[in-house]
Amino acid sequence: MNYLKMILAIGLVCNLAVVTAQQEEAYVAAESGLSLREQPDISAKMLSKLAYGEAIGIIEKTDKKLVILDSGKKISGEWVKVETRTHIGYVFDGYLSPNKIARTIRVNLDHLKVEIKNVATSDYKRTHDLKYEDKAIISVDVSDTPEGKHIILNDNDYKQVSLFQRYENSFSFMSTDVNCSSNEWTQLDTEWKPLKQLTSNTFQMLTYSEKDWMSFVETATKDLKDDVVDKCGENWLAYVKTIDNIKDFPVSVITNRVFVKFILTDFEDNITEKIIEFEIPKDF
Repeated sequence: MNYLKMILAIGLVCNLAVVTAQQEEAYVAAESGLSLREQPDISAKMLSKLAYGEAIGIIEKTDKKLVILDSGKKISGEWVKVETRTHIGYVFDGYLSPNKIARTIRVNLDHLKVEIKNVATSDYKRTHDLKYEDKAIISVDVSDTPEGKHIILNDNDYKQVSLFQRYENSFSFMSTDVNCSSNEWTQLDTEWKPLKQLTSNTFQMLTYSEKDWMSFVETATKDLKDDVVDKCGENWLAYVKTIDNIKDFPVSVITNRVFVKFILTDFEDNITEKIIEFEIPKDF
């Protein structure tokens, strides 16, 4: 009996290996996202929307052809059965690529095109126009962060381009004494800091270190000193100064938004400022 179980187990493993080996990996090439449906039909229930650049496994082809008109261009393909991290369903393969795709966000300015590499968004918007606006808002996916990502300047026709970054953080303090807790998060901004320049046209976004967090906590407690002392007393404020880990009770800090500022100087020395705002999900 044990021998039979062993044979069955080996057979099951082999079958799983064959199925896995038969899966063809592909990547979503639709910049606005790709609908995953319950059946191979555009009117079928949508299970989820797959993000641009997301990797999926193709289980089988259906031979059910489809032609889509996209901005005047015909996209031909067929429905394929695929597997994602959370679902099995059907997608149109006209928007799939066999090659890995970098998740690039593009921002167009007057005399400059900006690419932000490998940032996943929650709203699938990949292109923003800052020619006539002062600010672009990018909603970051819950699984991602803009920190440490590369910003590339293309088709630059400015005399000088300088990039700076700052954070909007929320700070709260808590206590076993209900009267000694902040009922609302207090939002505080950090100072602007220049981005690290890697090459003539490539910059790297800053990453908030543990040291930065502790410095922020110290600054925040100073700014909130009157409120803290009023609610909790001088002894509590002295206790806050002994904190050496941002995860320690009674302080909590989260990042709400990350800003990148472009200071653009043209060849007539006119200066323009543009800002990209990254919105961070609350449960990030």
